[in-house]
Amino acid sequence: MNQQTSLGNFVAGIPWKAIFQRIPGLWLLCLIPLAIVGPVYTPALFGTYYTVLHLMFLFNNVRSAYGMYISYNSAKIFSTTDWLKKYCDETGTTDGLDTRHDLPYDHVVHVIILPNYKEDMDTLCETLDVLGSHTRAVTQYKVCLAMEETEKGCDEKAHELMKLYADSFFDITYTVHPAGRPNEIRGKSSNVAWAAQEMARRSGGGIQGRHEHEIVTVMDADTAFAEDFFAAVTYQYCVSSPEQRKIMMFAPCTVFDRNAKNVPVFVRVTDIFWSIGVMSNLYASSPVKIPCSAYSVSMDLAISVNFWDAGPEAIGEDLHMYLKCFFATQGQVIVKPIFSPASCANVEGSGEGVNGWFNGLSARYTQAKRHLWGSLDSGYAMRRALLNFAAPGLEQTIKLKNSSNDKDKSEKPTFRYYALIILLYRLLETHILMGHLFLLIITSAVLLPVRSSISYRLSTFLWAFISSDPVHPYVEFALNASFWIRFTVIVPNIIMIWYYEKYHRYVGFERWALQDAQKREQQSIYQSGKGKELSDGHDISVARAVVQGLIAPSHAHLRVQHLGKRSSLESAREYPRNLFDWLTIPIAGFLFYVAPQFHAQLAHIFTNSLEYKVAAKPQLMRKTEAPLLNIAVVGGEKMPASDFEDSKSAVSKGDEGYFEEFDDEKFSFSESRTTSRLNQPVM
Repeated sequence: MNQQTSLGNFVAGIPWKAIFQRIPGLWLLCLIPLAIVGPVYTPALFGTYYTVLHLMFLFNNVRSAYGMYISYNSAKIFSTTDWLKKYCDETGTTDGLDTRHDLPYDHVVHVIILPNYKEDMDTLCETLDVLGSHTRAVTQYKVCLAMEETEKGCDEKAHELMKLYADSFFDITYTVHPAGRPNEIRGKSSNVAWAAQEMARRSGGGIQGRHEHEIVTVMDADTAFAEDFFAAVTYQYCVSSPEQRKIMMFAPCTVFDRNAKNVPVFVRVTDIFWSIGVMSNLYASSPVKIPCSAYSVSMDLAISVNFWDAGPEAIGEDLHMYLKCFFATQGQVIVKPIFSPASCANVEGSGEGVNGWFNGLSARYTQAKRHLWGSLDSGYAMRRALLNFAAPGLEQTIKLKNSSNDKDKSEKPTFRYYALIILLYRLLETHILMGHLFLLIITSAVLLPVRSSISYRLSTFLWAFISSDPVHPYVEFALNASFWIRFTVIVPNIIMIWYYEKYHRYVGFERWALQDAQKREQQSIYQSGKGKELSDGHDISVARAVVQGLIAPSHAHLRVQHLGKRSSLESAREYPRNLFDWLTIPIAGFLFYVAPQFHAQLAHIFTNSLEYKVAAKPQLMRKTEAPLLNIAVVGGEKMPASDFEDSKSAVSKGDEGYFEEFDDEKFSFSESRTTSRLNQPVM
């Protein structure tokens, strides 16, 4: 026992954080000589590594195609499911207040954290409008405006928003993240950590009180959720056991359906693949489900792991929080996929014309470097895994009740080794695969004279400077086999593209068109019952929406549940122009994945601190604000409110502004926007 303790102390004393931080960059540097002279001096190693990377690439694409198939079909199921009825059927209760179940549906409180910094008021107002249009916003939503102390006037700004939306939510409050806290970096993670702790202190008797009814949702200031996201989260949480609720997270799929038509094609297709990457790990049987950008976590779990980390290692707060929960629960963390997507906006550059186009590319590269800076999390995961085995008990773990034993007995859970292996493999895919594969493909195409080479004459000329011998059979076999593997990838790519286009159309447009058509049908029935004649403008049914091309005929039978208000900006994908996007994948992949991967990982050899400006997001510039798209009750009968109007896009700070320096000018907000909100009719 003493020997084990001594070994554990020795291992714990090694600076693993600094070591693992540098591994990706050093690995990349070692790959360069392998790519150039490996075919001569280590042909077996080169051929094996080259083939393994291609097989990983194939498996990744197959999983992505399957994930898109699941996401598209599940999105239809989620939007048409009455989650309260499903809860009642499963628990044997009569309604959401029935206390015969240990956690009634209507007792769940959603603590919604909106981290923001110098955010445009119109952007914040639209996000709050969308949330406020949800049926249970006034009974279940506690909104926290997570402000930064470094923003002058943040208190006044928060108070103005609280005044405007006091009647829209169960509660709306704000927190101010202090500047200059030790061991923190400015960013989303540190702001969310502060806000979550404050919200825990303010309810349930403080942090040590009871929070089993609270779910924390983290979303960017310009993210939009439909109502079925929160309804599905509530259902999944309530029907789980009390022990399961303490270790639960919820990961939605994503869609970039807001301003995609306004950004360069390379930016657009890159963000499409980010969405596909998220959905590729959300299928039910996946042992690892990593959330991205917006997600939910039980307040009990957040408290148990001591909330979010706030140092440089946690710059990608979504993945880092998942990893923290994964290792704290010994891999037992439960992540429920939610197929009601987070509607996201692409980054935009400033300016117009050619200058604006190139600024857009620059803005996306800056964001991509931030994303790939998250390869620090690979080092974090390796360090936590190593210490778990070599120095057990050193890192924090949560004691869980074992339902098979005495109910009052808590014990350390058994580590899920299979999940750990899959997790490390997924991190390898995310932070290593594409850059290494690109480097080896390019160097082999230029240097190795084999029959499948597209530059045989150039390769023959250059190979003469490296070796006088022919290419080793191991290497030639690996190159030829990998060529056919890349060719095979076309099949899952076609499937993936097919289902993504259907998914984007449904979640971005068709489900909203179904809601609008159904509401107009309800209005038609209501007005007909009152003996009123209907104008053609109001006589729009599902059948007419199908004729107009707003709804696919195969979806005409679907009856969606109330989704709330759709965000104003929208970007449809039109055939056949949308097919051109997919042809730009190689260029987009290099610009916004391979290049920033090399940039970030080589920089990690020297530092873990990131100092750069983060790209801007679209801004809303609305002259007036339409009423919330909600259900009004008239004479005891439900009648839909009028639709919201369009708005246009401009450049704004967006949700990522924590690292960007601005002039310290006092904030201002649109007088017309505020006035219209104050004068908005009560629904």
